[in-house]
Amino acid sequence: MKKLLLVTIGLFGIFTNQNVYAQFSIPKDTVIGYANDDGIELHNNITNTGSVAANVSWKIFYNNLPSAPSKWNTSFGLCDNKTCYSNGILSGSTQTTSAIDAGTAGDFHVAYGELSGVTTYGPYYISVEITQGNQVDTTVFVINKFPTGIKNQNNAGTSANVYPIPATNELNVAFTGLNIKSLCIYNLIGNNVITREITGNSAKIDLSNISSGIYFLRLNDEHGLSLITRKFTKQ
Repeated sequence: MKKLLLVTIGLFGIFTNQNVYAQFSIPKDTVIGYANDDGIELHNNITNTGSVAANVSWKIFYNNLPSAPSKWNTSFGLCDNKTCYSNGILSGSTQTTSAIDAGTAGDFHVAYGELSGVTTYGPYYISVEITQGNQVDTTVFVINKFPTGIKNQNNAGTSANVYPIPATNELNVAFTGLNIKSLCIYNLIGNNVITREITGNSAKIDLSNISSGIYFLRLNDEHGLSLITRKFTKQ
């Protein structure tokens, strides 16, 4: 009994230490961006400031996006370091990241696909609560849209073109000003259906083995950090 008690105390100490040291920070309380017809990405990556790898939980607790079928709703996506989620998470369900190594940043960003034809321009607010152990923080993504024809100023010098949309059995990706080393495609429930390394500034992706539907394409750097996310449909 004494031995069992010591083991239990030891395990409690381990979990307590992880809870104490596994902390996080986010760069900004509020992130503001301006979309154009091609959409937008707004990043606010989560940094593990503790001494051990840790998972972080998060949920959307407020948004003022118009209801579907508005593209402000149906084109919405939010990505963490594990996967990309579609507008289903606007209901407030709790998600958990993959483990973020100590002292490193885990991807966390709002990703909007094509927004042409919308008749309202914001501002729209997506408020997110982030928790890890006893630490709780919040961040707000604020999105406005330029009128048609005005360029997105957030990605000056960089671009990524994905075509054709909708796709059939093949998807083409071309980019400039970005150090892309790999790509991943996820379905709407967060399953990774295609992963591929990239050399050069373009890629042709075979979609013949995936079913029709809506997907997220993530373009990653050499560290696996997502630089660009695009939402597309396969017919």
